[in-house]
Amino acid sequence: MREHHAFAGFASAAEEPESPEVMQLPAVLINEVSTMGPNGPLDEAIEIVNLSNEQVELNNWVIRIYNQRNEVIQTIPLTSATGEPLTLAPANNVGSTLVLTGAEFSGTTSTPNVMPVRFLGPDGIPTLGGVAIFGSNAPTAFKIDGVAFSAPVSAAKEGVHAQPENQRTAQLAGSNTRNLLNQDTNNNQRDFSLQERTF
Repeated sequence: MREHHAFAGFASAAEEPESPEVMQLPAVLINEVSTMGPNGPLDEAIEIVNLSNEQVELNNWVIRIYNQRNEVIQTIPLTSATGEPLTLAPANNVGSTLVLTGAEFSGTTSTPNVMPVRFLGPDGIPTLGGVAIFGSNAPTAFKIDGVAFSAPVSAAKEGVHAQPENQRTAQLAGSNTRNLLNQDTNNNQRDFSLQERTF
């Protein structure tokens, strides 16, 4: 199991509000999002993870990136370079995660499922925006999981938004990482904290 190191000065779980009753987990969760890094605003990545005991084919699945006004600024189909749907291996197996990496990504990944992405705009994933994963590109598609970094981003937000990154956390190669792998309380503030990148 990966060890996480929280950054000093950020809220701990004991300081967070009480969470609602834990809901049943979706099969796939957003596990980590980095909106900036030591290489600048395009040193970013998104990691999703399969929690089920079955292989999951991401047929028609998309990730939507939101700005701080809750507007979709990019929709990314989860397909290979040849346009084929990507597949996640069962939980706890090689290939159970997928990492989308930005143009200036400075980290390293341990999964064979790496998808280089040209995130749009000068900041790519907005620091005060959000990220959500959907089972299709239809406007009415069901949101499988999401995380927002400011209150107005209601389309991606679950409960209270997660704390946004800043220049200090970027230089320390920080990211918003799920506090406990496989835990989803549907409250971004409880589920995510700024920690050292794991990719």
